[in-house]
Amino acid sequence: MNDIGRQKEEQRNIFIAMVLVIVVLFSFQFFGKKDNGAPSAESEAPVVAAAPAPAVPAPADKNTLLPTLPVVDVQAIPVANAVLSGMLGSRGGQVSDVSLLRYRETPDKDSAPVVLLKPGEAVSVSWTGMGLPEKPGAWAVSGNRLTPQTPVALTYQTPSVKIERVIELDEHYMMTLTDRVINLTDAPVAGVLAGSITRAAPPESARIAAVFEGFVGYFDGKLFEESYASVDKDAFSKPAAGGWTGITDKYWQTILIPPPDALTMTYQKTGDRYVAGFQTAALAVPARQSIERTTRVFIGAKEAALINRYQESLNIPRFDLTIDYGWYYFLTKPFLAFLAFLFKIFGNMGVAILIFATLLRIAMLPIATKSYESMAKMRRIQPKIKELQERHKDNKMLMQQELMALYKRDKVNPMAGCLPMLIQIPIFFALYKVLSVSILMRQAPFFGWIQDLSQPDPTSLFTAFGLIPWNEPMFLHLGIWPILMGITMYIQQKMQPQPTDPTQANVMKFLPLLFTFMMANFASGLVIYWTWSNILSIAQQKYIMKKMKVD
Repeated sequence: MNDIGRQKEEQRNIFIAMVLVIVVLFSFQFFGKKDNGAPSAESEAPVVAAAPAPAVPAPADKNTLLPTLPVVDVQAIPVANAVLSGMLGSRGGQVSDVSLLRYRETPDKDSAPVVLLKPGEAVSVSWTGMGLPEKPGAWAVSGNRLTPQTPVALTYQTPSVKIERVIELDEHYMMTLTDRVINLTDAPVAGVLAGSITRAAPPESARIAAVFEGFVGYFDGKLFEESYASVDKDAFSKPAAGGWTGITDKYWQTILIPPPDALTMTYQKTGDRYVAGFQTAALAVPARQSIERTTRVFIGAKEAALINRYQESLNIPRFDLTIDYGWYYFLTKPFLAFLAFLFKIFGNMGVAILIFATLLRIAMLPIATKSYESMAKMRRIQPKIKELQERHKDNKMLMQQELMALYKRDKVNPMAGCLPMLIQIPIFFALYKVLSVSILMRQAPFFGWIQDLSQPDPTSLFTAFGLIPWNEPMFLHLGIWPILMGITMYIQQKMQPQPTDPTQANVMKFLPLLFTFMMANFASGLVIYWTWSNILSIAQQKYIMKKMKVD
C-alpha cells in the first residue's frame, strides 16, 4: 500500500475507533462489570501474631465461612446526632434502624428520611472463644443515649474474662468501638473478634452498572468489589492484614474498619440475608493481663470531603475508594472536589456545572483553537475538495494524490480536528462518573422543570411535554434538554468540514440523532453540561471562522 492509501486507511481507522470507543464505553457503563480504575497501594498494617486456642473457630476458607452474627432484639438505647439516628442493642452494641436525617427519600420536603439499616438489618461486632457462651446475655450498660457528647459503656463478664466496650459517636457517621479484654485467670486465653454487616436485600438500583453497588473492601493493597449476583453464586473469603470491608450503595454505605490484625474478610449470602464481615485470627490474652482493640463503623452518606478527612485523620487506607471513581480516577476525584467547591460558592449544582464547563473550555482553549483553525482551513478548501472529487470520481487513486497535494500546499492537517474529541472522551466519562456518584447531584434542583439533576429530564417530546397523558416506552423518552443537546451538536457538526469519505459523511449525519436518544435517559446534569459545552464550542468556532474569513 502506498503512502496516500495508508494515510486514507489510517484516517478511516481513527474515525471508526473513535465511534467504537464511544459506543463501547457507553454500553459498558450500563451492562459491563467495571474496573475500579484506582491505583493500588501496599498496606503497611502490622500483623499481630495469633496464639492457638482450641476454643477459637478456625479461619474461614472458601467453603467454611464466618458464622453470621445474629441480629438480636435491642434494648432502647437511642443513637443520635444532627445527621443520624438509630438504635443500639444491649447485647454487645449491635447497631440497627439507622436513618440519615439530612437526606430524604424524595424531593418532597415532607418526605421521610432515608433509612439505611431497616428492621432485620444490623451491624454487629462481637468476641468468641475465651469461654464465652455462644449466645451471651445482655451486657451491663452505662449510659442511656449515644450522642457525640455521651458515649455508652458496655460490660460483659464470665468467670474467665471481662470485656469492657466503650462506644463513641462523632458529629457525622463514624462510630468507634474500643474493647478491653481482661483475662481473669492464671492461664492464657485466646479469642476472636468478628464483625458483620447484615442486609436483607439489595437495592433496585444495583441492577445498573453505572455505579458499583454491592460488597466492597480494601485489603492487601487492593480494592475488592463483589456484586450481589456474584455472591448469590459463590461466597468470597480472603485472608488479609488490616483494611476495611462493607456494603455500598450508590449514595450510602456501611463499612467496618477492623483493627490491623491478621484477618479474614468475607462476603456471603446466608438464607435471604447478605453479609459482609471480618474475623481476626486468635488473639492471645496473657494471664491476669488485658488487650485492647478498636473497631470503627461508618454508617452514612458517601460525602467525598468527609470520607477524605476520615482517611487522613483516622489513617484508614484508601478509604476514598468507597466512592466508585471509575476508570478515570485521576480525573474524577479532582473534578468532584472542584464541583463541590463551585457548588459551595454558587449554591446551585446546575450553575456549578455550567461554570465548570466554561472553565474547562478555557483550559482547553489552546488545543481547541488549533483544532478549529485547522477545521476552518479545511472548510475554506472544501470547494476545491469537491472539485477534485468530481474531476477524478472515476480514479480514486489520482483523487487521493491530488487531495494530499492540496493539503500540503494549503498547510492543512485533516486529522487535527480529531484531537479535541480524543481529549474529550476521558473528560466526558470522568465527568459522567462525577455526576453519577456525587451525592451533591441527588435531588439537586436547577431551574424550571429540572428539580433533580441526578435524574433524566422529566419532559418528553412524545407526550407533547406533558400535554398527552401517555406513559411512553423508555426508548421514546426524549426531553427538552436532550433535544437542545442534539440541536447544538448538529449545528457544531455543520460548522465543521465534511469528511471526504462518503461512508464517514453519512455516519456523521446520524451521530447527533443517535446521541440525542442515547442521552435522553442520562442524568440531566450531564446533558446540561454537554449542551452548554457545545454552545461554547460553537461560539469559539464561529469566532475563529470569522477571524479567518471562512463562511
